[in-house]
Amino acid sequence: MEPLPNQGLDLEALWQSYKEAVNAGGNAQALYQERIWPVLLEKWRQDPPVYPSRQPFQVSIHTLGTSPEATALAILGAGAGEVYVLHTPESARFLSRLRQDTGKDLYPIEIGKSDVAAIYREVKRLLEKHPGLPVALDLTSGTKAMSAGLAAAGFFFQRFYPEVRVVYVDNEVYDPDLRRPKAGTERLVILPNPHEVLAEVDALLARELYTKGEFGQAGKVFGEMVGKTGDRRYELYAVLCQMYQRWYDLDFGEAVKEAGKLLGRLSENTWLNHPLNQNRRAIEGQARLLEEVEGFLRSGDFGQRRGVLGLAATLLHLAEREEARSLTLAGLYAYRALELLLQERLARLGRQAEAPGLSQEEQEGLRRELAALLSLPEGEVRVSPKLGLLDLVAFLRLLGDPILSKEPLEALRGLSGALQARNASLLVHGLERPSPRGLKQVTRLARSLLEDLGREVGPAPRLDPVELGF
Repeated sequence: MEPLPNQGLDLEALWQSYKEAVNAGGNAQALYQERIWPVLLEKWRQDPPVYPSRQPFQVSIHTLGTSPEATALAILGAGAGEVYVLHTPESARFLSRLRQDTGKDLYPIEIGKSDVAAIYREVKRLLEKHPGLPVALDLTSGTKAMSAGLAAAGFFFQRFYPEVRVVYVDNEVYDPDLRRPKAGTERLVILPNPHEVLAEVDALLARELYTKGEFGQAGKVFGEMVGKTGDRRYELYAVLCQMYQRWYDLDFGEAVKEAGKLLGRLSENTWLNHPLNQNRRAIEGQARLLEEVEGFLRSGDFGQRRGVLGLAATLLHLAEREEARSLTLAGLYAYRALELLLQERLARLGRQAEAPGLSQEEQEGLRRELAALLSLPEGEVRVSPKLGLLDLVAFLRLLGDPILSKEPLEALRGLSGALQARNASLLVHGLERPSPRGLKQVTRLARSLLEDLGREVGPAPRLDPVELGF
């Protein structure tokens, strides 16, 4: 084997010799190719410096400009068995030299020097061709558009192909006199994804999920962000998401626990300046609502009117959220909210829907009210021993309820059809789905009763999720 030119000299000594020759009037590029490049190339062939450590890349994709040396070093540093080179018509002439310098078979792909879309397409195609394999995307060479396009594609596709890494031939020392990196200080750097390190994309994704009410998914993203960034403030956002997830699943016991955990963390000295503390009063109000509802559910006592208020308000809020997605679910939420509010009004009079204990006179009066609401002869109306939704409306009117007794009869006749449809619902006993008009009628009356209850016991706090503060 022929010895390399200048073999046995270290790169530091070679660089000084090279620099003196250039300063004496020698051709910088020709001298570099003659004195420096063969030794540097052999060093990278034998032991390429890679930061933070060498990776077992099986595929590498490179952009090629008119300075092929950096691309050659990147190919050697990646050490992949399958090498693709994105080149322009102008840089195609360096492909044969790349093959010679690296000893690799290359797969050339021609693109326009500013065709960023083509880079995206080719990267996507190659990643789909090699699923699951560790891939290096080298953006060292090529036009600025090519490097920027490959970097953007690489960092984007990492979300779907976690084995992808973006790499770059960097240098520790740049010689300003020769206007090039000092030989021997080059290394292949595996670049961290700034989106993951700073969690900017994850933060935007989590916020979008949170805004859409996808609290479980948002909480999962926030939790993953803690591992990626080491920033534990995201833990508190994850707890907030868990609180809303439990709340909107009507799991009030667990929602109370999450709310207590969140407020406890926000009270710690470390988190006094956390953005969520800007909405602390709103969170505290929601936590109290959750506790009141949980207390009502444990006792079943309609005398716990704040608990009834919070539960009915929650159900109406969920009905509004679901209306566009599922009219059937929205209807069930609204029906149950109205039923709770009617039961609470009946409980004020010391009566229960399950066992109203109607006198003969009350039964006859209830039959008359129902006949009027249903537009039927009294003889065709049956009075049930338990009061259903429509029965509750009619009986409370009979007893002079200040809200229901003022409702126009025609409005209540329209409501009666919606209330009767409740048991015919597809998710209850029947095969029907509520109508938008029926849902509107039920919601309107429920809102009226909720406001009246709020005037007596105090309004419910805001039910919408608090702002995240970023």
